Amino acid sequence: MVLIGLGGVSVAHGNETGHARHLGQAAALQDTRSEGEARAAQFELVCTSIQNRFYDKNTNGVDWKHVCETYRARLSRVKSKKEFKALVNQMLEELHASHTSYIDDDDVEYSMLSAVIEQDLQNHKVAHIGLMGHPAGAEFVIGAVYDGGPAQKAGLLSGDRILSVDGKPFETAGSFKGKEGQPVSIQYRRDGNPAVQTATVTPVKQNVLRAFLEATSQSARILNIGNRKIGYVHLWTMGNDAFKTTLEQLVTGKLHDTDGLILDLRDGYGGSPFGYTDVFYRPDVAWEQQYHGTQPTSRFTGYNKPMVALINGGSRSAKEFFTYQLKKTKRATIVGTTTAGAFLGAGKVDIGSDGILELAIVGLRVDGKRLEGPGVSPDIEVPIAHAYTDKDTQLLRGEEVLMDQIRRNAEAPARIAAP
Repeated sequence: MVLIGLGGVSVAHGNETGHARHLGQAAALQDTRSEGEARAAQFELVCTSIQNRFYDKNTNGVDWKHVCETYRARLSRVKSKKEFKALVNQMLEELHASHTSYIDDDDVEYSMLSAVIEQDLQNHKVAHIGLMGHPAGAEFVIGAVYDGGPAQKAGLLSGDRILSVDGKPFETAGSFKGKEGQPVSIQYRRDGNPAVQTATVTPVKQNVLRAFLEATSQSARILNIGNRKIGYVHLWTMGNDAFKTTLEQLVTGKLHDTDGLILDLRDGYGGSPFGYTDVFYRPDVAWEQQYHGTQPTSRFTGYNKPMVALINGGSRSAKEFFTYQLKKTKRATIVGTTTAGAFLGAGKVDIGSDGILELAIVGLRVDGKRLEGPGVSPDIEVPIAHAYTDKDTQLLRGEEVLMDQIRRNAEAPARIAAP
């Protein structure tokens, strides 16, 4: 059976499912132990899971037993949940592998990973404000905000540095537990300005995959540039077939009658890699049908206009395969910066009652090449600045490239006909 990992596909054979169940039962027993004993048991579960399930039996050339011994000696100094998470992730970084990290329930990815693997758009709900990014010391740097989400509605932007939420350190999920529907105060800085600003944001509680699906639909718009219409859609993740269906419906519906398309693959997550390019290679045929006594209805079967795809270091896993296909066939011009190079299949192991080990269990290659590490480079390199604003350097360059392609396509018949 094939499952979908947070950033790729994971293959779970029957014995792996049983193994995971056994690990989960063992983890549950930790609840009766002291906090220190529970952490020690969780630590050992991480070590043994890597040893037994990591995609490379040689653990990427790392002496994993020695690594565990080294970090085990530091475990006694761990006094909090946050310190435990930091220690385990520092240890996992020794593997130099994507899709391998310890995630606790203060992080939106804790609920996201379970939803992706279970192909679930209803359960695994979590209170959040619709953004992603990374810690930088005591601050949190926003990488992207979900289209139509609470953070965007409150005016938060990519690049903003969050200092606190209601006076406490920021966590993507932990800061909002029990606060859905209640306004919270977020302190942040913008554009290197030392002045602290405040935004009032109201968290929502929902399935994160559902949030990304709604954000993908919300992102779709038509840009009027000169006398041309340019379609734009941000595919936030490829978490299950609902995202593929939504993308197809947008480009054969709302965005179909445009002169070209900008497909934004930046940031977000990966998911299932197959079938997303089909609509862009399929013949664009108008299909019409009519039942007795009804008006005719029509639909289109494909999208064959010029395309630009935007990528950056946050384009990972399945999105890298999507980019690779578009680049190899020259179906789209790729604009931006090299993708994450995070191209492995992932599974998960429950670690105690409030943690998950995302674990790379499948090695992947395309055309015999590894994308893990190198990633996919763009056709046109454009450093990012002012992401997701009207000054977005990659989007603006993408618009220029696309307009040039449209112009050249319009001139091509005249050049052919000339003597």
